[in-house]
Amino acid sequence: MNELKEIKLWDDWDDINLSTPERRIERLEILLCQKVHKGEDISECLQVLEYLKNRTTQQKLESVFFRRVQSQVTFNSWQIIGQATLISLVAISCCFAMYKIATSSISNNSSSELFLGKELSKNTLPYSKKHHR
Repeated sequence: MNELKEIKLWDDWDDINLSTPERRIERLEILLCQKVHKGEDISECLQVLEYLKNRTTQQKLESVFFRRVQSQVTFNSWQIIGQATLISLVAISCCFAMYKIATSSISNNSSSELFLGKELSKNTLPYSKKHHR
């Protein structure tokens, strides 16, 4: 009972801070206690108090839910980026391998053509000189 007298009455609005839901609930609980002390009807205060408590709980749950959804979206984005990077690396590796195969077969063909050309020129030169005599 002494505690209720020490707490400022609801009518003293100047120093009351209602900036957060917790502060509003606290002040509503004080008002509820004062009304009970005076013997007044508290049904409306109980409804508002219940609403504020449910709303605070709902806001906290929504915050947890949105953080979880945001982390899942972030994880999915990184997973997509990782897969795209992997596919790009595989594609680049395949292109490089195909280039190596193509250039090595061209150089092998050129080498064999040069080799055959030298062999043919060695074989044909003496024959053509003998034939012209």
